[in-house]
Amino acid sequence: MEADGPSAASSPSESSSSTVGLHIVAQRCGRARLLVDEASDTWTEIGRGLILYVSFAKGSAATAGATSELAVRCLRQAAKSVLTAPLASSGQWQADHADAESIVALCRRGEAQAVLLVPQASLVSKLELGEKNLKYHQQCPKEIAADLFHGLAAALGSVARELICGTGPKHDAASYEALCAQRAAASLIAPEEMFKSGEYADKYSQYDERGVPTHASDGSEVPKSAQKKLEKIFAAQVKKYAKAAESGVARAVVEDGVETEDPPVVAPVAADQAEVSIPEGACLPDVRHGTFGGRQGFEMTSSGPLTHSFVF
Repeated sequence: MEADGPSAASSPSESSSSTVGLHIVAQRCGRARLLVDEASDTWTEIGRGLILYVSFAKGSAATAGATSELAVRCLRQAAKSVLTAPLASSGQWQADHADAESIVALCRRGEAQAVLLVPQASLVSKLELGEKNLKYHQQCPKEIAADLFHGLAAALGSVARELICGTGPKHDAASYEALCAQRAAASLIAPEEMFKSGEYADKYSQYDERGVPTHASDGSEVPKSAQKKLEKIFAAQVKKYAKAAESGVARAVVEDGVETEDPPVVAPVAADQAEVSIPEGACLPDVRHGTFGGRQGFEMTSSGPLTHSFVF
């Protein structure tokens, strides 16, 4: 089955009363692929999982800003709801709906699942009874919507890890020592290399002359809000690396443009907890997203029934 996504007339009506202003149409699929770069005809593809068509209306989260505490909290709550609701399945449709399970439950059993986010601004639209003109007055401004969209993608990945792997003990002595060791090792990574290794590996495709990412792995430009965060991370790493170099600890010595010894590849860790490994037999969902503002060419197969809609 091929589709262009839900039509505006059949989508949830516009709403300014919701906290987030997040409109989602969720479809269960066996396979799907989405065009992410029209010029090079590049597609991203997933297997069994969920397709989430996403749009943002005017609401308190959009007003506060995509990086506000309110927006971040709401996006994480929306991600948790989508990941824990019985929307997915591991096999064919059953008449009693016994096949319906959550993405998290399936991944905890090691059954591969994926989530594909598709920007779909037309979900926030209005068609009055008897009229023919579509109205889009309640759509969130495009730049803010782009930041919220990428924020939701990030929230889905981080929340899924927390729900499946749990969080590390915050006051455990051994964990604290491990955290300190990881931070010390991370300070040895040359600033121009930090976004090309560890946790950031394969997340970006283009960088500026300093090594700060400018484009995501799918070729889309890094949103302004995300760019600001990357700049702060880079600036902090410059200071840490300089301090390590002054103390004679830095191992990434560059001579004639060639590193004499590779810097350690260490994923940055949160300030209050160490990275938690994936439990044996479990897996994490493959979270992918389309290019905001792109054409959204789309194909999918599904055994059905497959569609739910939500407004958060």
